[in-house]
Amino acid sequence: MSGIGSTLQIAKGALAAQQYGLNVTGNNIANVNNPDYSRQNVEQINNGNMQYAGFLFGTGVNSSQVTQSINQLLENRLTGEKSSLSGFEEAESYIKIISDHFNESSDNSISNVLTDFWNSWNDLSNNPGDDSERLIILENGEELSERFNMAYNYLDQVKTEINMKLNNAVDRINSITTDIAKLNQDIMGQEQARTSNDKRDQRNSLIDELGKLINVSVFEQASGAVAINVTNGLPIVNGNSNYDLAVSGESINWVDSAGKSQDITDKITGGQIGGWLD
Repeated sequence: MSGIGSTLQIAKGALAAQQYGLNVTGNNIANVNNPDYSRQNVEQINNGNMQYAGFLFGTGVNSSQVTQSINQLLENRLTGEKSSLSGFEEAESYIKIISDHFNESSDNSISNVLTDFWNSWNDLSNNPGDDSERLIILENGEELSERFNMAYNYLDQVKTEINMKLNNAVDRINSITTDIAKLNQDIMGQEQARTSNDKRDQRNSLIDELGKLINVSVFEQASGAVAINVTNGLPIVNGNSNYDLAVSGESINWVDSAGKSQDITDKITGGQIGGWLD
């Protein structure tokens, strides 16, 4: 009877292990269109053996862990490349906007208006006593001045728009780092027993969004938490703690736990913020 009972117990454990596998497979299929989901696998291990009637018999299989099919190193590198791409895209979009406004192929471009202005001075030098030539200089000068003022006002509007985006982006960064620090805390607590796959997916999604805003370096710690640094190795997330960024005038500052600020504007090289600053 012991042999039959053992056999039935092995079969029961095997069915349970395969059921767990089907559950995970179903979850993978259900999340096939979820861009923030990482495919999961069930790790199965041998239950070991036991001695019976002078022999060592296997005792079946058990599910030990549900793991993610993910390479965190590649994920971190991908975040860095996404950060660079976002910076280039934002810089290109504003360069195109400004370039279209300063269309030098149009008749009223600054270069053409400036050429007309200097030509009118040349005409006056050839006929200094002609009042009409002086009037043309006045008219051309007024037109050039108006064109310069229009260009200044337009660039000032672009600057105001970028500054607004910088403020919004910094607010979003602070919100993201707060959420990542909370997820770090949850992951460290849950992973004392099992891998917290869903919260890791949530965290990776936030890290990707963070990287699109500003260039960061990500390091996973032994506890399962991540540390995230910005320029010069300044931390914005460390375990369950986070540090804010702040906008001061046209500068981006890192703020430590004591409230002391450090200007990092010139060190930001990627992300949408890097593109806007460029």
